[in-house]
This record gives sequence, C-alpha cells and structure tokens, in this order.
Amino acid sequence: MRGVLALALGVTAFLFPANALFAFTLLFAAYAGADGILSLIAGVRRASRKEKRWWSALLRGVVGIACAVIFVILPGLAVVSYALVTLGMVIAWALLTGAFEIAAAIRLRKEIEGEWLLGLSGALSILLGLGVWAFLWLHPVATILSVGTMIAVWALFAGGVLIALGLRLRKREAGKSEAAA
Repeated sequence: MRGVLALALGVTAFLFPANALFAFTLLFAAYAGADGILSLIAGVRRASRKEKRWWSALLRGVVGIACAVIFVILPGLAVVSYALVTLGMVIAWALLTGAFEIAAAIRLRKEIEGEWLLGLSGALSILLGLGVWAFLWLHPVATILSVGTMIAVWALFAGGVLIALGLRLRKREAGKSEAAA
C-alpha cells in the first residue's frame, strides 16, 4: 500500500508541477499521514506478537503522523515559509524514515528474502532528504516545480521498490501457507 501511495504521489507531482503550493503541501501531508498510520499499525501488530524492535515501526508512524498533522494544522505557514518549514519537514521525515527502514532491513536480513528492497527504499528516502537539503542550501529561492520534480522522482523509485518488496513478501507468505497445509 505504501508503494502505491508513493507512486500516486510521484505521478501527481510530475503531472501537476506548477499547481498551487498549498495543494502539494496537503498531498504530501496525506501521504506522510497514511504512511504514518500504516507504520503505526505495523508497530502495534509487531508489539502484540512480542516481536523484537517493534518500536522502529512505531516511531516511524509517529513521525509520519506528526508531520501530516503539522501540515494540516498550519497550511498557511507551510505555504508562506515553504523553504523553512515544508522543506525542513520533508528533509527530517525522509532522513528519519529512511534510517528506520534501513534499520528494519538490517534486522530482517536473516528472517526474509529480499530485505535489501526495504534497505533500498530507506536509502532512497535518505537521498531525497539530502538532495532537498542540498538544493535548499544551494538555491534558497527554489521553486515548487524543481523540488516537486525531485520528490516525484523519489516517490516513483521508492514506490516501485516498496511494491516489489510487498510482492516478494506476499509470495513468501503464500509459500508458507502452502507448506503448512
């Protein structure tokens, strides 16, 4: 589901790069919020099953939800001070969630096949955070079009990687079910 949401974000950012900053801000808030909710659910499920390190998914969920709430509560501030607020939040979100995904991939390397896809998704998020930060540093008056394109490229790659990971995990679960039957 996260992969499909990322692809939708990427396609939308490519198709409508010049739309109002307000609409893009709310679209990103919806993505970060949905991603946060899904991560929070995964963390709670892991905790209820007494799995190790459930907290990383839980923290990832809290970061996504907090980011979305701030965007929704303060859209005017996000629009007016895009370079300082919106880009800073995108940078923080990308770096933190990327780090959490890489940590999860490392932890899962002995448990699942294809954990590298989760690590790759995390690395792409970190690259997005570093790229937006560098762009902001080099060109503080960056337009939504250029940053939107950067986010679109990340979302398309990350979405594809997350979908591939989901399909691999689904195939693994189906194989377990068939073996158990």
